[in-house]
Amino acid sequence: MTKPRPTQTAVLDAGLRWLFETEQPADAWAQHHGEMIPADGNRTYSFVPVGARQHPVVVVDVAKVEWINNGPNQLQTPANPLEPGELQALAAELERRGFAVEATWNGSPGAITGSVGLARPAHPTQVAAVERYHAGCQQHPRRSVFCECEAWLAGFRRVVQPVIDQATCA
Repeated sequence: MTKPRPTQTAVLDAGLRWLFETEQPADAWAQHHGEMIPADGNRTYSFVPVGARQHPVVVVDVAKVEWINNGPNQLQTPANPLEPGELQALAAELERRGFAVEATWNGSPGAITGSVGLARPAHPTQVAAVERYHAGCQQHPRRSVFCECEAWLAGFRRVVQPVIDQATCA
């Protein structure tokens, strides 16, 4: 039996709490793509502490894209893109929760991803963890963010992850 996926509400609760209230340890570094949480309805949501214009971003993606073969020499198109108005509905939900939206992008008709940029900065320790990631491995500076040494990998393991309330899973 497969584990139920959290609802959009549970994912937004966990992701926003993580972005704005969760402290990261001073010796952790967070990947610049943020943390991705799968949700019901074939969606994933990523919570990015530092994105466009140095503001946090909430990204919605189609989790499993189904493609339409449009014939020889034609690009495939997604059979299950974001729903019309889905990105706008996400932005409205974030606003309803008290998070001012600075901008939205992607998410146009036929898109499999959409982004919502928030006006309020993420928790300072979240931003600092991303900055440490961008600084790269201090033991092997030539390897930058692509290092695979134990010290570098340990910094990722120290990141405090978002926590989902399992009672709100579908």
